[in-house]
Amino acid sequence: MLHIPARGRQVTDEPLTVAPELLGAPLASFRRRATAFVIDLVLFGLVVGGVFLGLSLRSIDRDDPTLLSRLGQATTGAAGADSVGRKALALDLFRLVVDRAPGTLPADVEDAVTAGDVAALDAAMQESDLTLTMGSGRTSLDRGGENWVLTLGPDVLLGEYSSFFSWGAFFVGWFTILSRLGRGRSPGKALLGIRIARLDGRPLSWWNALGRAGGYSASAATALLGFLEMIWDPNRQTLHDKIAATVVLDHRRWRRSRRQDGG
Repeated sequence: MLHIPARGRQVTDEPLTVAPELLGAPLASFRRRATAFVIDLVLFGLVVGGVFLGLSLRSIDRDDPTLLSRLGQATTGAAGADSVGRKALALDLFRLVVDRAPGTLPADVEDAVTAGDVAALDAAMQESDLTLTMGSGRTSLDRGGENWVLTLGPDVLLGEYSSFFSWGAFFVGWFTILSRLGRGRSPGKALLGIRIARLDGRPLSWWNALGRAGGYSASAATALLGFLEMIWDPNRQTLHDKIAATVVLDHRRWRRSRRQDGG
């Protein structure tokens, strides 16, 4: 006769089962976990920010190989960045915005850009100064009197690459890959001597790493209480730890204690 286990038919303690070898293991402190996370975030920013910058430069250069160099000249006040050159630069920059983020600019500005009419663009801007910034959202234009602020977003900077570039997806992928390949130790955690461990004692799987990395968003969405939960939780679990059924161990202390015990 086929035996159907209780699992899945009634409430059990299975999700809370802790491997015997983990009982009594030292947990990582809040400060060391926070420091490790900051280190990993900095590395993430450097790597993914570099990818973002490289794709942006490549995309803009493919549309207009001279735009970046002229923009650099205008920014530094180098020779050749005269009034006529700046107006032509503004026209080409606005043309990029019109092509990649239509509807961002006022109708009279778009008409002047489409017609390639520098004089009409100058009249529409009413000799206002143009300030460029970068943002993570859609490209926008703020007309504040004599100063226009054009915030360039990924839709304009990345162009054709914007369809697959996502900071959130890269974040989840970054922490998933580092945690899985490092066997629970991202660069920051390895440096601080701490490690992610599954409560059931098994090796961290791709699925666990993915669930834990995705759980960061849940911890952040609770006004960061999901991160702070480890301060009062008995096993110092954050919300994303509970999602993935993991804890973070003080790996150096645990390894020393196991050697002393002959384990």
